[in-house]
Parts: sequence; structure tokens; C-alpha cells
Amino acid sequence: MAARKPDPQSTTREEDGKARLRRRIVVGLDTNFMAREALALAARVAASVEANLCGVFVEDEDLLAMSCLPFAREISFSGEVRGLDERGMLRAMQAQAETMRRILERTANDAHVPWSFNIARGRPFASLAATAGAQDTLIIRAHAANPRDLGRAVRAATRDARADVLLAGHGVAVSGAFAASPAVQQGAASSIRPLAAIDEGSSLGENCVAFAETLARRIGAPLRRIFARGFGPADVAAAARNAGAGLIVVNAAWLGDDDDAARLSAAAGCPVLLLGSEHDLSGKPAAKTEG
Repeated sequence: MAARKPDPQSTTREEDGKARLRRRIVVGLDTNFMAREALALAARVAASVEANLCGVFVEDEDLLAMSCLPFAREISFSGEVRGLDERGMLRAMQAQAETMRRILERTANDAHVPWSFNIARGRPFASLAATAGAQDTLIIRAHAANPRDLGRAVRAATRDARADVLLAGHGVAVSGAFAASPAVQQGAASSIRPLAAIDEGSSLGENCVAFAETLARRIGAPLRRIFARGFGPADVAAAARNAGAGLIVVNAAWLGDDDDAARLSAAAGCPVLLLGSEHDLSGKPAAKTEG
């Protein structure tokens, strides 16, 4: 189900009237601890590429439907058993959304980036993908995802909406691939893990390398170019690990079936940035680079 319009109580803070035209870093929010780790990564990315930070809380329609079943029960930590109903479940979700809105506000303010918060209803991955536009980068927690659901969301975001997707696995969301701010301190670049740009031998691969070069300069990280013609996600992930990569940049069109995104993320050991269109950090077509 597509995301519904922003909730009337959603909050937006913009630096100026032109801020809405800037790139957005969009992250799905819930009360899971890993959501906070993904939010920390999103704030770093937004600060590094001078983008707006957008949090999306999805009211899970499957949970709401489940709460309507006559045998649905809630068991508290103390062992108390209570009945469930849709209205009570919705109230609980709204309370969780407000908690995450406050955490988003604090995180964005600490990173000095403009932020917004929206509420959608549907299935988490599909609803998050439905919010994507061509100027957006979606951050998705991939480690706990159903591979097929993840692949479908990646395809919808990158091929249909032409957005970028950053897959963050368990324990690697704040890996140091991004500086805390766009201006890298003198001498700090040596502590930043390299970016691995995947070149599969096509014009899309050249575009991927050009984008990665721009991003690496922006955040002060070294760049490693990995030639991937004839290789699959597991081989690419192994090469990136051997290079000590803190981020893998690959064009989403290189992926094959819906499971490839999950395979690459699971094996990478670092976040994976899937490019949905040919562009550089300013949104303009990227120039090709020589082999």
C-alpha cells in the first residue's frame, strides 16, 4: 500500500524556502534499537552530503489487522495477559511515532541538518519505498528483512522512483564511512574507511565510479575501484571486505533477481549504496571517467 499523505501533526523544519529542493535522506523509524542506529547513519549521511533528513514512521497494517482477530492477546513483561483491539493498537503506534519524532528531532539538531517527520500506513518496506523520489536516498535496515520483500522495495525505489537506496546491515550502520560533518578535519581522513566503487564494465559502472569519486572527496575518504564483470554479489562483497571498505557504491541496475540486494548486504560487512539513476551529488548527469 502506498504511503498516505503526511499526518496533520507531522513536523517539518526548513532552513529556507529553497531547502525543499535539496536531496533528502529518508529513513524508516520504529522503536527497535537498530532503527536508532540507522537514524544515526542517516544523520551522518545528511550532514556529509548537505541534505535534508526525513524520518518516516509506518503504521504496520498487518499488526492493525492482527489486533482485530478474536484470539489476539498482549502479554506484558510482568506476565499480564490483555486483549487487543485495533483502536488500542493504533494508540500504541501513535505513541511510538511521537517517541521517534522526538529522537529524530534531537538527532537532526545534533547533526545540524534540516529535518522532517511523516507518518504512513501500510507494509514497512513498501510504504517507505512509496515515499521515494528521484532526489532521495532511502536508508533501509537490511539485516532483519525478508530477502524478497527487501528486493521488491529496492526495485520499486531504484527502478521506478529512480531514488538511491542505502542498505545498512546489523552492527555496521555507523561504521565510520561518513564524516560527522561535510568539512573533514585536517588529518582525520586516515581514520575513515575507503569507499568501494563497483565497476561491472558498463556505462553505468563508469557513472558509479564517478559518483563514488565525488562522494569520497566530499567526505575525505579514499576510493577503491572494484572491477566486477562476470562476478556476483558474494564475490563483490568479498573483494570489498578485503579492501577494508566502509561503504560499497554500486548501480542498482547491476543487481539481478530480488534476492541479490539482500545477498550483497548480508555479505558486505558495511553499508551498501545502490544508485537508482545516473547523477552526481548535485543531481546532474555524471561525467564518465577513463579506465
